[in-house]
Amino acid sequence: MKYSRTIMSLSPSATLQLSAKAKELKKSGRDIVSLTAGQPDFPTPAPIAQAGIKAIMDGKTGYTPSTGIPELKEAVAESYSLRRNIEWNSSNVVVSCGAKHDLANLVRAAVNPGDRVLLPRPYWVSYPEMVKASGGIPVLPEKRLDPCEILKAADLGAVGLLLNYPSNPSGYVPSSDEMSRIADAIADTDMWVISDDIYEDLVYTEGAVPHILDYRPELSSRTAVVSGVSKTFAMTGWRIGYSLANREWSKLSGILQAHSTSNPCSISQWAALAAVEGKADKEKREMYRSFRDRRDMICSKLSDVEGIQFDRPEGAFYVFPRLPAVNDTAGFCSELLDEEGLAVIPGSAFGAEGYIRLSFAASDDDIREGVNRLNRFLRRRYTV
Repeated sequence: MKYSRTIMSLSPSATLQLSAKAKELKKSGRDIVSLTAGQPDFPTPAPIAQAGIKAIMDGKTGYTPSTGIPELKEAVAESYSLRRNIEWNSSNVVVSCGAKHDLANLVRAAVNPGDRVLLPRPYWVSYPEMVKASGGIPVLPEKRLDPCEILKAADLGAVGLLLNYPSNPSGYVPSSDEMSRIADAIADTDMWVISDDIYEDLVYTEGAVPHILDYRPELSSRTAVVSGVSKTFAMTGWRIGYSLANREWSKLSGILQAHSTSNPCSISQWAALAAVEGKADKEKREMYRSFRDRRDMICSKLSDVEGIQFDRPEGAFYVFPRLPAVNDTAGFCSELLDEEGLAVIPGSAFGAEGYIRLSFAASDDDIREGVNRLNRFLRRRYTV
């Protein structure tokens, strides 16, 4: 049997693979500390869970419109119209099976075979594979995104750009001046933009994350915004994300979804509505404070690890240290897991060889023990 050459060219998700391997080793009896997870270690807030239970008891268990129930789409449109000061309505919204699903739909709807798409490094692991699965060509700048890189990519034929702030894997948040200059550069091109804002409410600096639409609202005609409830409300398994884009882009994304997954889970949509309407904001604030405190703790612990360098993350729940003289982080992470029972993600998965990603969406004890194991492994590795 012959298979799709395009799909065969895709790389597996390193984050999912290593998380699964860590779980299997732990299940087999190994003492494993995993700092791989891109998900909160908290239960879904009770008001949200209760909304899901009520949906079941009320019999809301059948098919819904493929792009989401009207109530959720309207709530998302209203919330993001206020957040971004852009006039959106339910026709601009597609509710999908997680933000990843929205991203894949939008990329597929916008990319033609041979199209070049700019992906700033470090990128989230799935971006290049989404572009390749659509027949496109990832364009990977060698340095942090700036106006020159955007204009250079546009001159070489790039049609689109994916932004992700706060960044997964680094937790990086651009300054207002930096985002303003990025927005101005995009405005000087014809490129479309997908802004992956899934960590938008997990930012530890003062004020909101600077956004392209804050500085160039006219770019809303060719900018899609993607977010969801998974990270902020501890709802990763509920699988609800949403996107806001111009009506044609949303329509095409919705058509693709209708012919692939149909609608997202009906029960999860009613639960997500409770989240979007603010019924679990108290729990959301409590989780945020825990993540902020854990960020401070892991940075303090890592500062005592000799040889590594890292920038203090300003958002999300990851820290992205650079290792001393490591040119094969996949091999490094494999040895670290085998020898110390510590699971982390290699930077090569994010287009940043020489780095590793540690998640602090874990218990305080696991964070402390995980950094201790990393320190012990590095001391042994570099002891002559």
